Amino acid sequence: MTKRRMMGVLLLALGLPVTGAWAVQKDGKLYVKARNTRVLKSPLPTADVVAVLQPGQQVTWKGADPKNKQWHQVTEPGGKPGYVFQTNLSTKPPNMELVAKDGGTRAIDPAAFVSSGAAVKALSPGAEKYGNEKGGTSAKAVKQIKALEDLANKVTPEQIAEHVRQAGLFPVVAPNTTVGPQKVAAGKSTKGAK
Repeated sequence: MTKRRMMGVLLLALGLPVTGAWAVQKDGKLYVKARNTRVLKSPLPTADVVAVLQPGQQVTWKGADPKNKQWHQVTEPGGKPGYVFQTNLSTKPPNMELVAKDGGTRAIDPAAFVSSGAAVKALSPGAEKYGNEKGGTSAKAVKQIKALEDLANKVTPEQIAEHVRQAGLFPVVAPNTTVGPQKVAAGKSTKGAK
């Protein structure tokens, strides 16, 4: 038994998680499992962003950083090297989202689901109609949820980034991060971006 396998068996026996890195060899493929996963230039949370990846995208694993094993060096789909936080990687692709339509269910690509806006919409038209027809507290809840959704749509990435900075939180997406074909930069219009 190899040293790596013995370590994996030991971690399992102790009840500790065995990460995806244990199951893949150097230059093997891993999958991104978290939305807006940042590939950074160095294994520091404040490093420049090389790319922003979405669930299901494959990266080539190059190994854990020798000084901080929580950061793993990868090559992103565009061929750029960088570092990703360990918990954002998986040996298996993430499950597809299930949607119900016309009485049945079907699997869709998570990136397509997210870009459709359905993932961030508080109420579907059917739920809104049902709540309003039911009346009373249900109708009141529909009205409150719609008001919150309208308020949330007015919050800009710059405002979120400023709040994160002031509160001393870990920045997940900076106001100048490229997401898809659009680039959201501080002080610029974000019309059409959500």
